[in-house]
Amino acid sequence: MAHGKPAGMIEFIESLRAPVTLHGAFALPLFFDLGAIFCFALTGAWAATHRGYDMVGAFVLAFVTGLGGAVIRDSFFLGMEAAVLRDGRYLLVVLAATLIAGATFRLERRFGRLMAVVDALGLGAYAVVGMQKSIVAGLPPGAVLLVGVANAVGGGIMRDVIVRDEPLILKPGQVYAVAALGGCLVFLVVLKFYQWDVAQAAWCSIGVTFLLRMLAIVFNWRTAAVSEGGTLRLSAKDDLQ
Repeated sequence: MAHGKPAGMIEFIESLRAPVTLHGAFALPLFFDLGAIFCFALTGAWAATHRGYDMVGAFVLAFVTGLGGAVIRDSFFLGMEAAVLRDGRYLLVVLAATLIAGATFRLERRFGRLMAVVDALGLGAYAVVGMQKSIVAGLPPGAVLLVGVANAVGGGIMRDVIVRDEPLILKPGQVYAVAALGGCLVFLVVLKFYQWDVAQAAWCSIGVTFLLRMLAIVFNWRTAAVSEGGTLRLSAKDDLQ
């Protein structure tokens, strides 16, 4: 028995390192995919409008905010041609968001709640898409988590870097990337240890991410600086993390 426990622990650790097996496939409904990208791109174009950028600058920010996560996923992590560049509809959606932003930026606050809901759904959905593609590529679970979170929040990081702002997710703020990570963990656990169908696991993960993000907005759950213990806390501010 004394030798059995270490051996069992080693087997468990090795199982965590083994690639995840997919049962079935998951694809976002096209209307949701294009609609979510439009909303993300619109927020990027609004940011450009507030900064006084011209149409080129607005399109660039709209593009990286809407599609940056997918570009990072495919080009940087998976070493392949970005899938969003092969389908002209994605670029047309970004262009439409850019054109509409100039006439609607004064209405940004009115659509704040709607955008928050779409953002929370998209956060979980694109994390799942990133994880599924990385699993198909044969990446181990740790890398799958990384790609999933990067797919979800990468566009916002690129936007902040381009406008020379410190990326919001690197600073203490309202729970955001942490919500995506929670959903990613659920996706991996139910696939690896319970052999769920991919579609079931995907919707469960999206639901968990959405719930965490909505609770963070309602109760203003915030991360704290490492120097303060790195725990969650409540605050009146609404930065993202």
